This record gives sequence, C-alpha cells and structure tokens, in this order.
Amino acid sequence: MRARHRSLLATVGAVAVAAALLSPPGAARAADDPAVVPITEPTAAADATARAVEVLEQADSIVSGEVDGRDASLALLELARTRSALPAARRAEADRILARPTDTPDTDAGGRFGYAANALPTQACQGGFCVHWARATSDAPDLTDADANGRPDYVDRVFATLLKVSGTYVAAGYRKPVSDGTRGGGTNQFDVYLVDTGREGLYGYCVPEGVTSSTQRSAQAYCSLDNDFASKQFPANTPVHNLQVTTAHEYFHAVQFAYDISDDLWFLESTATWAEDEVYDAVNDNIQYLRNSPMSQPRTPIDKGQDLRVYGSWIFFRYLSELEPGSRGGMPTIVRDILTRAAGPAYSLQAVRAVLKERGRSMTATVARFSAANRHPARTYREGARYPVTRPEGTARVARNQLRRASLKLNHLSSGTVRYRPGKRTNRASARLRIAVDLPRRTRPTAAVVTVRRESGKISSRLVRLRPSGAGLLSVPFVDGRIAYVDVTLVNAGTRYACGRGTVYSCQGRSLDDGLRLRVRVRAVTR
Repeated sequence: MRARHRSLLATVGAVAVAAALLSPPGAARAADDPAVVPITEPTAAADATARAVEVLEQADSIVSGEVDGRDASLALLELARTRSALPAARRAEADRILARPTDTPDTDAGGRFGYAANALPTQACQGGFCVHWARATSDAPDLTDADANGRPDYVDRVFATLLKVSGTYVAAGYRKPVSDGTRGGGTNQFDVYLVDTGREGLYGYCVPEGVTSSTQRSAQAYCSLDNDFASKQFPANTPVHNLQVTTAHEYFHAVQFAYDISDDLWFLESTATWAEDEVYDAVNDNIQYLRNSPMSQPRTPIDKGQDLRVYGSWIFFRYLSELEPGSRGGMPTIVRDILTRAAGPAYSLQAVRAVLKERGRSMTATVARFSAANRHPARTYREGARYPVTRPEGTARVARNQLRRASLKLNHLSSGTVRYRPGKRTNRASARLRIAVDLPRRTRPTAAVVTVRRESGKISSRLVRLRPSGAGLLSVPFVDGRIAYVDVTLVNAGTRYACGRGTVYSCQGRSLDDGLRLRVRVRAVTR
C-alpha cells in the first residue's frame, strides 16, 4: 500500500530549493533570538532559476503519478512559492499545474487534473462552499441522486464532510481560509473540485493562489478531492473514512495558508496529520506513519522535513495536546496557538518554544519527557496501546559492584535509551543503581531521564538534576526480583540553528547542537 500523504518533501532537493528561494522564517528576528544565528550573506541568487526549474519538474512528477505519493499540497505550495524565479517560458507550465480543474480544458493524457472539454462540469454551493464535479468522463462521481435534490448523493456526502470539518476548525478558533473573491463558484465561497485524483495515486490536494513573492505570508486556496475514493484505487480504509480524513487533512492546509505559507514544511504536514485525527478520531489513519516517527526512529530529529517522517512527527503534537489538554470547540488549543505564533517572523520551533514557555514549560524538559514517554506509549497516550514502543539502544545486566559505561552521540531533537537489568548479587533489599550522567554544559539543551519499571508493572520517571557542568547523579532501587529494569534516556533537545542553509530542518537551517556526546556510568551497589 502506498502511503496516503506524500509530497515534494519526499526529495531532499525540493526542500533545498525552497531554502534557496525563500527568506527563512524567523530570520527577521534573528538578532533578538539566541536560538538563531543571523544570515549575513544571501542565498545564491544565481542558482534560483535552476532550482525553481527543479521544483517545477518534481511537482510535475508528483501530480503525474511518477513519484509515489497521495498528498501533493506542499509540492504545489513549493511550486507557487518559487514560480516567480522560473524562466518566463516555463511559467506557463507551472500555471497549468497550479490551475483549477475548470480553468482550461485538459487534453493532455499525461495525468493533469483539468476537466476534459467534454466533462460537462457543474457546481452547487452551500454553507460557504462550492463543490464542482463532472457529469461525464472518468472525473465524474457516481451520479445517483436518490433524494432527487438535483445533485449526486456523493456530492451531498462531500458537503456534509466539508461542513463538519470546517465547523470544527472554526469552533476551535482557527482562521478561515483566505477569501478568493469571485474565483470559482459564487462569491467568497471556498471551492472544492471532485476529480479522479486516484488515477495518479493521490487522495487530494490543496493549492495556494495569488502568491506573488517569496516574502508573502498568506494566500487563498482551493482543494481537489478524489471523485469516489474507490476501494480499487484506495484499498486502505473505507471510501467514507478516506473522504473524511483526506478532507480534514487537506482543508487544514488551506487553513494553514491563511496563517503563513512560509512555515516549515515538517510543521505544516505533521500538524495537518495531527488535525485529521482530532476531527475523525475513530479512523486512526495516521497511526501508519508512526513507523516513521520519533517513536520508531528516536535518533532522527523530530523536525526532519523529508520523506514520511514529516507525517510521523504528528505524534509530537499529540504529546503536546495531551500534556496541555485545554480545548476549545473540541480541539486542544496548544497547536492552534503554535500555528498563530508561527504566523510571522517566527519559525516552527521558535513558536513551539514560546507557547510552551507561556504555559510554564521548558522546551528541553518537554522534549526529554516526550522521548522517555515513548518508551511506554500505552501509559502515556490515550490511544497509546496501538502505538509502537521506542526500543532501547542496548540492554546490559549489572552485577553488584559492576561498572557499566555508555556513550551516545546525538543530533538535535533526538534521543537514545540504554537499559539496565539487575544482575548477580543484586537481590538484597538495599540494592541500588547509582547513575552518573556526563552531558555537555547546562547551557546546551541536553537532558537525561531515568525510568524505573518494577516487576509489578509500576513505572516511574524523573529528570536527572544537572550541575552547570552538565554532570548529574541519581540513585534508584535495583533489587533483583523487584525491579525489572532501569532505563536511562539521553536527550539532545537542541533548537538552535543557522537558518537558511538549505537543509531539511526547521528554518532550512543547520543545527548548532548536532553531534553532542552524552555519557552515562552506572554501578550496582548495596548498603
């Protein structure tokens, strides 16, 4: 089965292109934020045209089905943001890819999503939406109209889904998509086109419009959804469930475009994947992405904006929303507040840090506890029994008076866990495990979490208190037969970047906290 949400993020080059062509989010406040190193030299303008052509060709490959993927929204966002750098002769190609299905009849058999000249397109408007569909060709949905209301039953279902999704987001306090005026159907109606996107392996997409510069913040949009979500094309889930989660995910992109189209791509995708599950909690389609997430890949930075990892990082926002469950309209407010804070100069992780600080939490401690909590998801998350368990880097038995050492080299926003089990001669009631961590100086955002699991199943975790030097000590029970194991989770929670360096991470930046060495020593003792 091909993954549902894929985009231009699937290639490193696409994100590098974006970094070269866009002003990095957060750069305007670099001087005021110690986590950002200002960029004094502009990104190589001479490469802008060549890179824009690369974006165009990769976006064309995605919407033509040559690249495995089912969410082209951010590929099209990148194309819209880089269009102005294309040679004049190739802008028409970009315009054709970005065009609405009704803009020009599509006679190309190569797989674009314009309605054919004989498609007989029609529309209906309701509740702030206009839904467009074809009455002929393969783009036509099932035209059955059982209630004789003048539009197909499938169109009625699309309207019902759109109204639920948009109503949920509005009730939760999110902005509405930017008005498109008289474009499409009606006036100030959000347009949704039903197209056979499944023929190219896509469930749907949303396209920003009216993007005229790389510094533009918000943009209007339209969306296209598959015309039937037929099981033959989409074997995972039911057609109704696929319509629901795709609508919630893609329409959330249109909502995001009302905030800041220059937001980090990992942030846009992971929060959209989070949002779909908030609206349609019973579908659980996003669980599939936990195979490519901080749970399954703890050594990979949370903010890696590449491949399926951009979807798997939704679990970070699920952790935040269960940590801070305050809600409005049935959705936790913390993600909305982060999105609002990121609408402007701040980039994604600056916004996360700021919102956590407002709630009395530190970024370092939150990332550390998140990393440790993923070792026991069933106890951490409401639906955690279905989530994968983060595996330790290694396991060792520790006999009485035995010394064990471990060392991990961690990049930013990553972690690793070492597990210790009671060994020989640790069966006395006084047996304890003395843990000494040696981390970078406390000015670097690192942490250690010690988790004790008793044979009874009880689990307790605590952060190791660090001295300014980065050293820390902790002693915990270690009685064989009573203690199943002790985990030491070492965490690099770095969020400092030299922005605009063409990477796949936040603000397209190079982390200033990569490659940090974290060490731990343990010894089993008895009193």
